[in-house]
Order: sequence, then C-alpha cells, then structure tokens
Amino acid sequence: MLLLLSLLASAHGSDICGSGTGFSGAEQAVVCYTGNFLTKMLTELDAGNNKTAEHVRVHLLPYLGGSKTLDALIKDDPSDPTCKVCYKDNSTFTGLSGLRESLSAEQISAYDSVNVCYARLTESIMASLPKSPCGVWLKAIAMDPYDQVVSMMKQIFAIASSASLCP
Repeated sequence: MLLLLSLLASAHGSDICGSGTGFSGAEQAVVCYTGNFLTKMLTELDAGNNKTAEHVRVHLLPYLGGSKTLDALIKDDPSDPTCKVCYKDNSTFTGLSGLRESLSAEQISAYDSVNVCYARLTESIMASLPKSPCGVWLKAIAMDPYDQVVSMMKQIFAIASSASLCP
C-alpha cells in the first residue's frame, strides 16, 4: 500500500500530503488524510475496478471518523440506535486502519486535531464524486486522482464554514 501511495506521488510529481496542494493548516491536514483514501480509491476506479457509491461511502465514513469509528467496525451493531458505523467487519477494520497508519503520526495527529464532522465530510465528498446516470456506480473521469481530490476539496472548503465542516 505504501508503494502504491509512493507511486501516486511520483507519478504526479507531488504528494497529496505535500505543500504543493495549495492548502495550508487545518485544510491541508484534512486534504492529506482524506486524499490518502481518495487517491487510492480513484486510482483503482481509473484502473477499471468498478465501485458502487455505497461501497465507497461505507468505507469512507469510518475512515474519516478516525480511530473511534474504525474501532466501531469491530463491535458496532446496526440495531443499536447510537451506532457509529452501524456494521461490523474485521477485514474492513484491518484495511482502513492500515491505510490510516500509512500516514505519519504527525499527519494523523494534525487531522485528528481538526475534529472533523466526519459525517458531513463524507456526505460532501460523496456528493462531489461523479456517478453513473442511475447514481449507483462511481464514474471514472479523465482527471488525475491527485488533481481530482484537490479540485473536490477546494469546492468543499469554498462552501464550508471551517476546515472541520462543523457548524
């Protein structure tokens, strides 16, 4: 996985967590963490790996929620009205935790310190991703995943009141 992320960075000549994104501070922390997931997913989509929007959403939400929602993947129950992710999947926990841990401790800490409203961020990202006419499938577009993430996050931050997307 780290190799894939390194290849993505070298293929574009820039790193989604680097200074070349045009973001700084809390926004850069969110772009780095979010982009870690999204550039991987968009690269897979561009390679012909079809994905439903729902598949991406049920993986994106626990990832964006950080350790509390990732840990919920081990024990959550959809019949509990206070569930955080509302499903249990050890394999998803392992994969998403590994993706989170592919970032440095400083990058994770910077993201966690923003206290992102992860459900709002998930919704904003999902609304921004191109979909098939029926809305079920995500659609690959002719844009580099790095550029797509940067563009998407610029649009999201332009209408958000803060980098955390919290009211």
